[in-house]
Amino acid sequence: MSTTHRYPPQVRIIDDPFTRNGLTRFCHANTRQADVGSITRSLYREVLLRHVINELFPRTAVVVATPMYKEQGNRGTIAAEVINPMTQVVVATLLRAGNIPSVACFSRLVSILNDGCVRHDFLGASRTTDAEHHVTGTAITYQKSSPLADRILLIPDPMGATGCTITQVLESYGPEEVAKARAIATLHMIISPEYIRRITEMYPQIHIFTLRVDRG
Repeated sequence: MSTTHRYPPQVRIIDDPFTRNGLTRFCHANTRQADVGSITRSLYREVLLRHVINELFPRTAVVVATPMYKEQGNRGTIAAEVINPMTQVVVATLLRAGNIPSVACFSRLVSILNDGCVRHDFLGASRTTDAEHHVTGTAITYQKSSPLADRILLIPDPMGATGCTITQVLESYGPEEVAKARAIATLHMIISPEYIRRITEMYPQIHIFTLRVDRG
């Protein structure tokens, strides 16, 4: 479930006992490095990606024959509205911080959607600094990507601090490609109010999904 807040409506702060359990384990000072990856994969697959799919992915009606169909005919079927398996998706991997969450999302999506519907893009993002070694922004140093037309672009990035990385990623795709995307969603574990302000002002069409807003 998304908690109530006063940020713009495109911001979803996911809050429930299952999510809090995983997030507190991830942030705990005694959590082992060996457990960080498994907790991250769980939170992205079972929480963040699930909310994105439920809110943004198109649906289609299906009728499925159950094992009782041979005996009961139409009474042995299930009619349901499900995720459209032909949905076109791009998962953008931000090297390095986005490796684990992006692979988690990609592997889950290919088990839901038809072959060829999920594409994996790769972008190398690194901090830029001034002469005093203060962080001044982000630079995209490597990119392997394709057009976004009619696709849902997912950008998993554990921490959204200033918003520089996400804005640089979108600039690297180009404004024309960004405009052609069916939807764009960023998936984070923690973000800051500064991040929300920057992204919602520069890209008001973007859907932001996060587990926590850190105001400290």
